[in-house]
Amino acid sequence: MLKEKINNFKNIITRIKRKKLYLALALAVLILAAAMGAGILSSLIKPPEKKPVPSVSIGCDRVLWKDTELELTASTQNINKPVFNWTVDGKDAGSSQKLKVIFGLGKHPIVLKVFFESKTLYANQTTIVIDSVDGVSVRDSAASKNQWGFQTMYQGKNYGVKGVTISVDSSEPSEVNACGYLSSNSLMAGDHTWKALYQGKTIGSGTFNVKEVSEVKITKIDVAPGYNAGDTVHGKIFIQNTGSAIVKGFEIKTLVVNNNYAWMGDKAKREYTDQYSSDLKPGEVYEVPITVTIPEKVSGIRPSGRYSITVTLKLNGQTTDTRAVSTEVK
Repeated sequence: MLKEKINNFKNIITRIKRKKLYLALALAVLILAAAMGAGILSSLIKPPEKKPVPSVSIGCDRVLWKDTELELTASTQNINKPVFNWTVDGKDAGSSQKLKVIFGLGKHPIVLKVFFESKTLYANQTTIVIDSVDGVSVRDSAASKNQWGFQTMYQGKNYGVKGVTISVDSSEPSEVNACGYLSSNSLMAGDHTWKALYQGKTIGSGTFNVKEVSEVKITKIDVAPGYNAGDTVHGKIFIQNTGSAIVKGFEIKTLVVNNNYAWMGDKAKREYTDQYSSDLKPGEVYEVPITVTIPEKVSGIRPSGRYSITVTLKLNGQTTDTRAVSTEVK
């Protein structure tokens, strides 16, 4: 009798344990399902990636001298298999990507329709043909810390006037671009003169002053995307004088970090500081060579990994620019 009661008690305990196990398993499954559901839900509610926006352009409004041929090329982005249709002065003018035409005197509206995937985009441009320089002018303004900019205009509005040339000081005349803009070469601080010619006549002239600014910038760090341990790195750092005064010297601080071992602190870092003497004029570029051999092993460890290289440029003790690149050592 006692033995039977003991056996019944053991069976009850076993069933209770099993129920606890089943409950624990069920709870784990529910938690896992909830986590998976949350992951799925979060992926479902993520905003969809934005599709590239299709666009079309046929350039700036222009002014042409009589009997000059206009050539326009449609520029498209994110459009597959575009179909073109040009309209000039309200009349059909062709269906190729380029338009070539000689206009008569006056104002000519140009419209381009681009068809693709059951959609249509429009681009508009206006070309004015003239036989007199009246109304053509040039506006000037600072383009950077050591450059001056010029924009052609017609009757007070920005137009790309083809054939306008501009000279600064005693430089050879340079022609404005299709949109009528021209930037001077890099200039020293001080007073300068300019003159604009069109069809053999002076349409603008003046003076301007470039303020004295001492400044250098890093324009490029040239290193390969990957190397092998034991390789010799041959790279360059390109420093440009973006100011209006001669730069006699500068300082470069380079920090190299092996990201795979960044947790080791200073052991995964190398820092170099170098002084450079120069006679760098505005706009000129100084090439700083990088030549270093990657060791096969460092303290018995192959120095593989992803490296970040941060270059800090200083002028007269002040940081003027910082740029970072990365490379991988296998």
